[in-house]
Amino acid sequence: METARKNSGVIFFGSPDFAIPSLKALIASEYRPDLVVTQPDRPAGRGKKPAPTLIRRVAEEEGLPVEIMESFKTEGAFDALESLDPTYLVVVAFGIIFPGRALRMASRANINVHASLLPAYRGASPINAAIVNGERYTGVTTMEMAEELDAGPIYLQRRTPIDPMENAGELSARLSAAGAELLLATLRGLDGGTVTLREQPKEGVSHAPRLRKRDGYIDWDGAAATVHNHIRGMNPWPGSFTYHKGNYLRILLSEESSEGGGVELPGTALRADREGLVISCGTGAVRITRIQASGRKPLGVEEFLNGYSIESGDKLGREDVR
Repeated sequence: METARKNSGVIFFGSPDFAIPSLKALIASEYRPDLVVTQPDRPAGRGKKPAPTLIRRVAEEEGLPVEIMESFKTEGAFDALESLDPTYLVVVAFGIIFPGRALRMASRANINVHASLLPAYRGASPINAAIVNGERYTGVTTMEMAEELDAGPIYLQRRTPIDPMENAGELSARLSAAGAELLLATLRGLDGGTVTLREQPKEGVSHAPRLRKRDGYIDWDGAAATVHNHIRGMNPWPGSFTYHKGNYLRILLSEESSEGGGVELPGTALRADREGLVISCGTGAVRITRIQASGRKPLGVEEFLNGYSIESGDKLGREDVR
């Protein structure tokens, strides 16, 4: 006869793929959530048909109860949550601010997994910001949530280097796995009395607001390193892009180049042949190695140039981007 599983006292909040390793780690541990809360279905894919969040899919596959929440302001939003009398609220990339009433529900802690070394890069896009700003290191933090965004005291942190060629998607995958490990260490440390809180330093506070599509536009006036960091920091979302003769081009991979730059106008193609696509920047130049035209699949530059004409001296970019 199978013994009924004891409630863990954990309510998990999450929506995108970054939260999946944390949810799976909890499911496989003594902290299997009693409830998973996620955001409503959103339009996805070319047909823009409503699709459930990835977290909802995982939760339902594992037989976990799921609550859909768009806002704590929705009538009845607290009913199911408060009825569970939770010990812990665990939040990973949920995307909704928790009001004071929500923060008072858990009897022990409200743990948030954040993808930066707080107090650096509070906000919705810390991974992108770290890469765009050329940081050599970043990490993950578990913190006690507060009503001020990402400003609560810290439980644990884990530091990791950023590879100079790593993009935001690749770094996100690494940090999501590290965050799952740190979450379990935090919960077990709290239960064992070995983890305590410390306030965030007042120095070093920075912010990483939610990105918009237009943030991916490449400013060729920057130094080559800045342009390269922007390209990898915007991949996969919102995607770094430029224009050539009015045509939208998404730039997927780049590297700094030793081929001139700084004399020609920024955005000028210094080379456009099977040896590569090299673009002048404000200082130095970058070599584009993977690119995608609107409505076409991503291609290496040599294959791309077989079907799309860019010539040396052509100018990339436009002034009227919105």
